[in-house]
Amino acid sequence: MNEQDKLDLHDRSRLKRELARTFEGRVVELADSYEILEPEETLDFRGYARTLRKRLPTVLIVFFLLFSVATIATLKQKPVYRAQVLLEIQKENPDIPTIQELYELDSVSDGYLRSQYTILGSESLARRVIDQLRLDTLREFNAPKWWSWSGQKKTNSSAPQAFAAGPGPPDREVYQRVLERFEDRLNINPISRSRLVAIQFDSHDAALCARVANSLAENYVEQNLQARWDATQKAANWLSQQLLGVKAKLEKSEEELQNYARRNDLVFLESDKEPTRNVENEQVEQLQEELTKAEADRYEKEALYRQVAAGEYESLSGMSENKVIQDLTERSAELKREYARLTTTFTPDYPRVREIQSQIDEIATAIQQQRKSAADRITNDYLAAVRRESLVRDALREEQKQMNQVAAQYNILKREVDTNKQLYEGLLQRLKEASVSASLKASNIRIVDSAEPPTKPVKPTIPLNLGIAAILGLGLGMCAAFVQERLDDTLKGTDDVERLLGLSTLGLIPAVPQLNGNHHGVSKLLKHTKALSGKENGNGLKVDAAWDRIDAEGTQHAPLIEAFRSLRTSILLSTADHPPSSLLVSSTQPGEGKTTIASNLAITLAQVGQRVLLVDADLRSPSVHRLFGTRETLGLVSYLTGHEDWRTVVRPSGSPGLDLLFCGPVPPNPSELLSSRSMGELIRSAQGQYDFVIVDSAPVLALADSRILAKLVSGVLLVVKNATIPREQIKQTLSCIRSVGGAVLGVALNKVDLHTNGYYDYNADGLPSEGASAGGFLRVDSQGTPQQHR
Repeated sequence: MNEQDKLDLHDRSRLKRELARTFEGRVVELADSYEILEPEETLDFRGYARTLRKRLPTVLIVFFLLFSVATIATLKQKPVYRAQVLLEIQKENPDIPTIQELYELDSVSDGYLRSQYTILGSESLARRVIDQLRLDTLREFNAPKWWSWSGQKKTNSSAPQAFAAGPGPPDREVYQRVLERFEDRLNINPISRSRLVAIQFDSHDAALCARVANSLAENYVEQNLQARWDATQKAANWLSQQLLGVKAKLEKSEEELQNYARRNDLVFLESDKEPTRNVENEQVEQLQEELTKAEADRYEKEALYRQVAAGEYESLSGMSENKVIQDLTERSAELKREYARLTTTFTPDYPRVREIQSQIDEIATAIQQQRKSAADRITNDYLAAVRRESLVRDALREEQKQMNQVAAQYNILKREVDTNKQLYEGLLQRLKEASVSASLKASNIRIVDSAEPPTKPVKPTIPLNLGIAAILGLGLGMCAAFVQERLDDTLKGTDDVERLLGLSTLGLIPAVPQLNGNHHGVSKLLKHTKALSGKENGNGLKVDAAWDRIDAEGTQHAPLIEAFRSLRTSILLSTADHPPSSLLVSSTQPGEGKTTIASNLAITLAQVGQRVLLVDADLRSPSVHRLFGTRETLGLVSYLTGHEDWRTVVRPSGSPGLDLLFCGPVPPNPSELLSSRSMGELIRSAQGQYDFVIVDSAPVLALADSRILAKLVSGVLLVVKNATIPREQIKQTLSCIRSVGGAVLGVALNKVDLHTNGYYDYNADGLPSEGASAGGFLRVDSQGTPQQHR
């Protein structure tokens, strides 16, 4: 080994020590203390926005479908016109109001108004309008339902349609259909806090809706008048019949009264201003009045007498007005005050105190005598009132004895005559009023505004319909996007990798079309836009996209280069002691981009001065030679079959520090060759001569090749195509690798939509202006020197 090689080896060793020393703490935490934490249930509005942006085609498809259907339905809908009649429902007063009714508060009960609203929407009124305007002959009303239109059209297609010259018996089914449509288009809208009601009718014909509304109002007024007329006629007929019977009874009762008076020689006093009076009856009435007065006087005297008997002198009305008693009471009060004042100083035996006490006793005796004389007077008045009442009662009893049974029977007959007479006069008055009412045609319903043919339709409301359709379209589109995202069981983003797999995301490889400036445009449909999928293009020598290799000549995409540099840094810092010397790059299914990622990872490692060997161990479908644009003749298969030494079949890549070991001819028994001892010796021998050995292998689930190689290398890098591979398949892949003792270092997500998922935002210079590099550890400059990224 010459001096230059020794110097390069020394520089590479120093670089490894600096990287390990600088990021030793973070690497140890990642490898030794990794813990899977369940995310808290919080509202992630940015996540929702990313989901909507990702599922934008679904949102737009649902929106345009619903909006288009609503637009077509709105434009094809026939215009609907609405005519309105305004009615006033007044209080239902009699046709000839009385003075009392004129001064009553003019109000209408809610029950009466609700009854009138129901009558306006009744079937009887609707039938009158239908029959009057012949609505059952119009196609707008008698057309069959849409679900029965086709069958009826086939049945009646052979027979020509003709209308009858005169009104014939309508078909019950058709008439019922017309009635239902009439009621559906009729709206009765009472105006709150008023006696007004609006009658609205909708129709495709502006003139027809006005005629129907006016006809309904006119028929309602006419029906109201007819109802009042019928009620008046029925009342008049009933009154006439009752009047005849009452008149006969009145004549009969008067005749019986006169005959009875003549037979019993009864005398009556008659005058023009007063009714007929009986002399004996007047005497009895006078005695009854005297007895009533005597009883009232006795009640009054008896009340005073009972108070005196109970000793309640103070409550007697006359006692408080007696001047003598008032004077004595006032004098007694003064002496008591004087007595109370002296007793506070002198004893009761003191002369002045004894004198005042003697005066108080004398005044009390005088007051008692006055009360006793008043009580005697009240007692005498009471006894006199009792005697007077007894005398009046005896006189009334004597007078009543003189009256015979004839007068009593006469009064009975008289009352019967008066009753029949009042009944007859009342019936006669009501009959006259009914006759007058029948001759008048007054209604309490007034048409305020008649309907006019409208000039503008009320339906369809195009702005409202389209606005609702737009809102519903966006809402349903967003719901469909969230449902689609919920039903999507593929692995998406670093959160799923850490939460479901318990692994770190070592790299995020962006999709190439968005790096070319076309994030969501039509360029996705062009053939030159291609993600890092590693799929063959059919040439056998070249790849279609110029940026599949980051060191290729032509346009360089800084985000893509930065992503692979970040992946390189994550690999270098993936273990605590030293980077893995051998790395297996595999995937779950074919077409996830493992070959392209393995090749570009090897290129980036070689760019920092590492010696790298890229081995194409995909013996089923080798493609490394296509990526580098060379033909393969001899390679790994030649070595494993014992024909060549592996060192002789290694090819230079054209990049400094990177050598290639192609697959060679496709063998019939790949698994047996990879399971041979030679494969393990190859990896161990290559680790001694190269700093890194990158092995590209077949997919894990489909074949056993990767599981055979996983136990021979230091670590496994699992390539996952973002939002494409189901989670369960990835879990099965990890289980297969770990079952053979393979160490999975992490996951490299390929074809990540950075703008949708919110990982990167590059400026004009191609450097990240927000966020961090994919691995989250290091950013490498244009010369390949690792730098700490904050």
